[in-house]
Amino acid sequence: MKHLKHFIAAGALFCLATSCESILKETPEDRSTINNFFQSTENLDHSLTAAYRQLVDNAWNRSLGGARSRTVFMGADDFTSQPGGNKADFKAGDQLNIGSSDINISGTGWNLPYDVILQSNFAIQGIEDLIARGEDETTVKAMGAEAYFLRAWSYFRLVRLYGDVPVVLDPSYSQENANLARTPVKEVYQQILSDLEFAIEHLPKQQVERGRVSYWAAKALKADVHLTMAGWPLKETENYALALKAAEDVINNGGFSFEEDFAPIFDYNRQDSNTEYIWQLKFCNVINCPGAGLITTFASQTTKPGELGGFQDIYVEIAYYNKFPEGNRKDFTFLSELKTKDGTTIPWEEFTWKHPFLSKFYSGTVNKDLPYEDQVGTTAPSSDLDLPMYRITEMMLIYAEAQVNGGGGEATKALEYLNQVRRRGKGVPTNQTDADDLMAFTAQDVIDERGWEFIGEQKRWFDLIRTETLENALSDRDPSENPLIGDPSNKNFYLLPLPDIDLELNPNLTQNPR
Repeated sequence: MKHLKHFIAAGALFCLATSCESILKETPEDRSTINNFFQSTENLDHSLTAAYRQLVDNAWNRSLGGARSRTVFMGADDFTSQPGGNKADFKAGDQLNIGSSDINISGTGWNLPYDVILQSNFAIQGIEDLIARGEDETTVKAMGAEAYFLRAWSYFRLVRLYGDVPVVLDPSYSQENANLARTPVKEVYQQILSDLEFAIEHLPKQQVERGRVSYWAAKALKADVHLTMAGWPLKETENYALALKAAEDVINNGGFSFEEDFAPIFDYNRQDSNTEYIWQLKFCNVINCPGAGLITTFASQTTKPGELGGFQDIYVEIAYYNKFPEGNRKDFTFLSELKTKDGTTIPWEEFTWKHPFLSKFYSGTVNKDLPYEDQVGTTAPSSDLDLPMYRITEMMLIYAEAQVNGGGGEATKALEYLNQVRRRGKGVPTNQTDADDLMAFTAQDVIDERGWEFIGEQKRWFDLIRTETLENALSDRDPSENPLIGDPSNKNFYLLPLPDIDLELNPNLTQNPR
């Protein structure tokens, strides 16, 4: 196989982006095309490529690397956006005011996961077809397990964003699939865990190609799923023990390394040898190959319009920045000042939008240490910097959170995991005690640390929702930010509205209340 990063550019795409129409609507399709497609494992590889591509393709700017993948998480306390202009959907998310007619938000929140599911279902169908044709069963199931993982990940995203959602398990465009009702949250999680069982049983422990999921990625996802099931809305606290067990397995046996320093985790030149990543999405910035919008989304304009060439879609909330613990991690994570050639320092308070910017994804594109005059217009429209999906640090913090919530494990080990992350953030040796070490900790200590560690990695919103702490997190919001319209104390705002077009096409769907 070719490296996925480049191979996806030529991958067969069987379902094009559908940000303006329902992924569940019935479409005339020659079923024999599906039934006869899988002639060899190469065909299965092509179908998997199509599934992965949905995650990284910039069609309709809805991929996980695109700017608008962030809109569904803007209601948390970490990011805000401009009050006007073409940032209306970012602002709507920031104000807890997302509407059911916003196609940009439904594109990444609703259509993207269902596109991945449709492609995954197609690949899953090919497993039995290829085995029946005499292909090696072990090889076929190992490849097909990637599709099971991607389907599980997609439903995990959907159930956290929307609650009850239709569960589609085959690639047919039948009337039955087109009119599916919403499946209760508990049953969606049962399907997710069932898919993960297959993935864990058949995935290899190491993939040749970075970006493809492995056994350990499935274990990491399983830990995340159980941690979430222990919180809102299910509150099945027995899942803490299961989350801890899965995370511990990855920590002890996965062969991943906790980086001593924070900055190298996001070093462009080390992304293919990075041992902190359990699973990362691969991007590229060549023509006809999907690139991430991480740079333009988070790159800034400051005292001069556009001197870094960024879209400045998103910047960091002032209260969040001020609370962020001082140290190497904070210095690396944020663009909070610029230096000019004459030695003058421009603080974030004098930037155009008077906010710091996230800079942890700048590697390979922007050097924020250079005078800003030397970087006018240097920001690329896209970047091939990897987007981390799971890191070993997250498994350490899942272990700590599950342990302190009664999930078993060792209290001293959990405390040490948390303190190691804190030490690295401060910039001191991680394997030595520090004056700022915690002697004991709470679940909130872990949630706070996750917020600092994973900012920009699409974790914060989900953490605040499952722990029911959104209202508290937004309580000290700076008065200069966009004013809230939605009510963070009302748990109806924990879920997004279903897209209007899907409600129109499917009479069996119901809308989330407000």
